[in-house]
Amino acid sequence: MSENPTTITAQPGSPFIEVVRDFDATPAQLFRAYTDPELVTRWLGPRGIEMRLIEHDARPGGTYRYAHRDREGDEHVFHGVFHTVTPGERIVQTFEHDGAPDVVSLDSATFEDLGGRTRLRTRSVFPSVEARDAMIAGGMERGVLDSMDRLDELTRDPAEGGPEASVVVVDISMSLDGYVSAPGVDLEHGLGVGGEPLHAWVTDGRTPRDAEILHRSFTDTGAVIMGRRTFDIVDGPHGWNDEVGYGHDQDQTAAPPVFVVTHSRPGKVRLGDRFRFVTDGLDSAVEQARAAACGKEVVIMGGGATAHQFLRAGLVDVLRIHLAPIILGGGTPLFPEGMPESLRLEPLASVSTPAAEHLTYRVLK
Repeated sequence: MSENPTTITAQPGSPFIEVVRDFDATPAQLFRAYTDPELVTRWLGPRGIEMRLIEHDARPGGTYRYAHRDREGDEHVFHGVFHTVTPGERIVQTFEHDGAPDVVSLDSATFEDLGGRTRLRTRSVFPSVEARDAMIAGGMERGVLDSMDRLDELTRDPAEGGPEASVVVVDISMSLDGYVSAPGVDLEHGLGVGGEPLHAWVTDGRTPRDAEILHRSFTDTGAVIMGRRTFDIVDGPHGWNDEVGYGHDQDQTAAPPVFVVTHSRPGKVRLGDRFRFVTDGLDSAVEQARAAACGKEVVIMGGGATAHQFLRAGLVDVLRIHLAPIILGGGTPLFPEGMPESLRLEPLASVSTPAAEHLTYRVLK
């Protein structure tokens, strides 16, 4: 018998099914198993059933479709739409079977942190009691029990169930004298007073090569980390909007989630669906961002103090500097006094454009 049994509750006369299971895994591990297409195929469904994943775009508005082929060779196709995807916390999606096109259930999965372990609670709401009972009669229990056992096996295997070791990148623009913003940073002047030339390679000075670098960085990014001061600026009245956000004018409907390192959650968030707030330190921010990134890069975009903290903590794999041809003479330094002497860099790549020297280094640990 499993150390962590699965409990299925379906009260008579109600259109709900609730499943509860404890796992010896973190919320980040379970969340990744739910959202990484490669891992989904390794646990979802009864044993002995071949699974073919057709699409799986785990983001709000994204869709999924998969097929199970039984021992007789018959194929059963399931599909739905993701409505809420909060890394490490909650997923809400619809669920439909092609064989019953008029029956749509709303499924939710929550990941409760038990201190190194996780309680997974799923709840399915059906359009009627009859639809719920038909699902149970169709063998739902076997599929749920097998899936939960297979998920438990997957998360116990570090090579398969652990968070993907995404590369952690500090990606930041900097002046020739080492400043990532000019003096006078406030909600109106996010780069400080006179600091706009730092980002000329992204805005009015952008060349086709700069545009290529910007787009490549955007598409390679699976999650973003920023500090609270940067969040206050981008979520402020002169900050991001529906057209401008991470990656400047890249397609914001495809923008990655942003994890904000902060001591406390803000009382009000203007762009609420873009941000997750991490109040328990740098390591937790990296863990949560890696779970959401699914193997893509985790990018620390700023500000300078936050990037510096991650560098000092030894959590950064790659440093990418866009060196602007400007002397600011003051502002926020990327490398303030007290930077450890042990920080060593290995050059990986360099690209020169009129507005910036794009320099990439491996951080040697």
